[in-house]
Amino acid sequence: MARSAINLWLAAGLVCALSAPAVPAWAADGDSCMDNRAVQALIASHRIKTWPAIKAMAGVSDQYKEVSAVRVCELSGTPYYVVNVAGPTGESRQLVLNAVTGSN
Repeated sequence: MARSAINLWLAAGLVCALSAPAVPAWAADGDSCMDNRAVQALIASHRIKTWPAIKAMAGVSDQYKEVSAVRVCELSGTPYYVVNVAGPTGESRQLVLNAVTGSN
């Protein structure tokens, strides 16, 4: 009985771990990611490009669909777009793209 309870607990932990969004360590704390108002101000002042422009610059296929909110987070003072996407066959990955150049 104890063994099945442990297996159930481990399985529940695995499901939680797999369903949690994967974010880089620097983007995990809320302080490094910007709110929508700050992102819009950066776009309006031409300090960063829009997400569709960065996606095109990086050559990300339209077959990849966003499955999480598109966020802008800073790494060493440089803004990056961070988003989880799903591909046409269901594969998932996280994109982290420079919000100015589109590079990763």
